[in-house]
Amino acid sequence: MKRNIILFVVIALTCGIVACYDDKGSYDYHEVNEVEVDELGDGYSMIFKKDTLKITPKLNFSMDSLNPDRYEYEWKAVPGLSNENPGGIIGTSRNLNYFIELYPGSYSIYLKVRDKQTGLLWMNYTSLTVRTEVSRGFLLVGEDEEGYVDVDMISMPGDTIVLKSLLANNGLPPMKGARGILYTGAYTASMDPYVKLWVMSEERSYYVNTTTFEGDPLNTFERMVYSSFDMPEEMNPVHFVAKSRAGAMSTNRMVVCDNGYVFMASLYSGDFYANPMNRASKTQDVLFKAYPYIFSAPGYVYGAVLYDTDDNRFLRFGTFDTYSRELSDAAGDVFPWIQPEGRMLWYAENTMDTEGGSSNGNSFALMKDTETGQFHIYKFYAYSSALKRGYYEIKSSLATDLARAELFAFSSKRTLFMYAVGSKLYAYDYNKGYEKLYSMDMGDEITMLKFDLQADGTYNDLYVATYNSATGGTLQKYTLGTDQNTFELKPDERCCWTGLVKVKDMDWRNSTK
Repeated sequence: MKRNIILFVVIALTCGIVACYDDKGSYDYHEVNEVEVDELGDGYSMIFKKDTLKITPKLNFSMDSLNPDRYEYEWKAVPGLSNENPGGIIGTSRNLNYFIELYPGSYSIYLKVRDKQTGLLWMNYTSLTVRTEVSRGFLLVGEDEEGYVDVDMISMPGDTIVLKSLLANNGLPPMKGARGILYTGAYTASMDPYVKLWVMSEERSYYVNTTTFEGDPLNTFERMVYSSFDMPEEMNPVHFVAKSRAGAMSTNRMVVCDNGYVFMASLYSGDFYANPMNRASKTQDVLFKAYPYIFSAPGYVYGAVLYDTDDNRFLRFGTFDTYSRELSDAAGDVFPWIQPEGRMLWYAENTMDTEGGSSNGNSFALMKDTETGQFHIYKFYAYSSALKRGYYEIKSSLATDLARAELFAFSSKRTLFMYAVGSKLYAYDYNKGYEKLYSMDMGDEITMLKFDLQADGTYNDLYVATYNSATGGTLQKYTLGTDQNTFELKPDERCCWTGLVKVKDMDWRNSTK
């Protein structure tokens, strides 16, 4: 492909009008160095933050081709007419090697070659289409080699591809302590402005552009709160109830922040939040600090249960409530809503366990007695009402290393409770009278345990993330065996990805919004 464009600048100086000119001089003519720019390619299609554009042009010099210092090079991306994204210089070397960070759209890619001795400029161009493949797949938040928060994605547009470093150069300040990630899902066109992608860390939580992952330091939650209460300067979401199990946006949204503030919004009125829900009906002017998790039926936002860490009790609120309601205990209940002295919530998880007829899923609370170190499991239904389903005392003699664990996961299909310490994965069967402990070494440090409740309707896929400094993060999908008398994790050989961030959380996305 030859599209050689030679740019000359001619300056003509004239003084008045000359009728005739007697040419009595002599001229010396010098050969001009010419550059032919060719073989840029007929056009390219690249994936945003996945591919690298490599072009090795063919350059023919009419003279002095052996002096590389004589020439300057500039590769520039110019957006197409319908593309409002910024372009810019993407390379200054003879050969282009550019990791695609141009926003999705169409571009013309120009190579300019300048002869520094003569000032002459030669140019040629090709085309580039940047597309995005972030509409379907697993979003992974974790930490890079330097400990900073970043996002990778296991993208599934057809064939699975891995997109890496999606937060690189996105406009947000560097953060440490990766905590969570959430894509809120899409609903209808009228609610498209409320589709958000939240990245949460120990330091700050921001929402970013759902296509480019571009962020703005002003994209924070406190700017969405309009309350008659005095609010803290910063409020960082750490857990949401925002979408159905199919991944679609719910019309209501519940949020709990790291400081224990809880909010609910109806998106019919906008993605705005009024007075906090972390206050009880009998003391509506007093805010308690909620545990940073909301108990709810997965995918439903018509009732939820909170845990008050100040008074160690469970409370409930419904769709149209403006505060939380106290829950009472009765004689003979399997477990108490109001905790005995010294007992506190240690871990919380919503599942698709359906015991008791709760087709929308039960929730689990791992409780701990601070004085004795004894652990307990509460199972309850948090959807239309708060219904107690079961109580299980964990046998301390069996549950090796449980006090040291920081990663947990409850199975929806088995009476199994997973936890991890270092590289070791434990599975505790809490079935009364048949308690057992299983264990297996995963080889590397385990950084995340999570059962998938959205991408696959079996609710039996366990994702385990591990990390070592040589190969980076690894994410492996396992299928949990259904034999109640054994423990088997069958690895899916098609679903193992390496070279990732040090994964701390994952979330399913299935929309172009």
